[in-house]
Amino acid sequence: MSEAPIHHIRLEPAGGQFSCRADQTVLEAAAEAGYWLPHSCRTGSCGSCAMPVLAGQFHYRSADEGKGEADAATLQSLAPGQFLACQAVPDSDMTLDAPGVPAEPGRRIVKALARVQQVERVSADVVVVKAQVPPATGWGFEAGQYADLILKDGSRRCYSMANAPNDKGEIEWHIRRIEGGRFSPHAYDALKPRDMLRIEGPFGSFTLQGGDAPVLLLASGTGYAPIASFLHTHLDELARRGAVLYWGGRQRQDLYALGDEASWQTRYPGVRVVPVFSDAPPQESGRRGLVHQAVLEDWPDLSRFEVYACGNPLMVEAARQSFVQAGLAPERFFSDAFVFQKA
Repeated sequence: MSEAPIHHIRLEPAGGQFSCRADQTVLEAAAEAGYWLPHSCRTGSCGSCAMPVLAGQFHYRSADEGKGEADAATLQSLAPGQFLACQAVPDSDMTLDAPGVPAEPGRRIVKALARVQQVERVSADVVVVKAQVPPATGWGFEAGQYADLILKDGSRRCYSMANAPNDKGEIEWHIRRIEGGRFSPHAYDALKPRDMLRIEGPFGSFTLQGGDAPVLLLASGTGYAPIASFLHTHLDELARRGAVLYWGGRQRQDLYALGDEASWQTRYPGVRVVPVFSDAPPQESGRRGLVHQAVLEDWPDLSRFEVYACGNPLMVEAARQSFVQAGLAPERFFSDAFVFQKA
């Protein structure tokens, strides 16, 4: 049996390069080499990994290969010349337009076993799982990144770290129970201390950018997890720049880590929180409506802001479109869309 051919991928304008086998996607090869290409779902659904192809040929991974296939609607939404890096398999050497990706690779991807330390059910459908990876593995991450949990059948589920980076290998995940899901019901109902989880990471480019612009943070549901990592890691910087978190849910219990606004300000001085509820009872305090609309009500001109949005893909895309119309520079919108998987 002959080995899969090797193709070379070049990232412009910085000039980074990596090798990609013909049996892996461009995104998989980039991550293996330590290059962070924008992405989120890795299933071909969210469109976060769309990027322009400057040269080269490719095909999309098919369901026959046993690893999913690109979503037809997402493919139709691509601009001319773009492809989905998470589903594209190279047929030749390729050159990609990847502004912002440095010439040198970043943190190494690590596969490791994480031992569960604590399991806390914080709402009717959210569990906080704390685990630890042996420091000797070299595990580390940046605030806002996520890890893949590798299930027994080899399928993966992505969960953002909610704690601050540390040298002890400590990890915290916020996991929403999805009825019919392959992992989340087990995590909520049966996961216990001392259980072992296979993980790989870190992945993702949803990290706080340096600068002086005021910051708007948007989260829906457990999209709060990477925002929590921001708060634990960059609180002084967020307070200096001026930051507001808009956290959306159906009712107050969906904002599982909020408590009340007064206790929030004690924990995170300098970062204001605005709870937004789409289906709360009349007597409940807080804003009503959709979380991105609450932002526009407060800030009709977004030209001076940076925005970080995480959660439901529909919320993220609605925010992206409406915020750009309100004056936000497109390059100042950073996102991580959560795509819930049952299969």
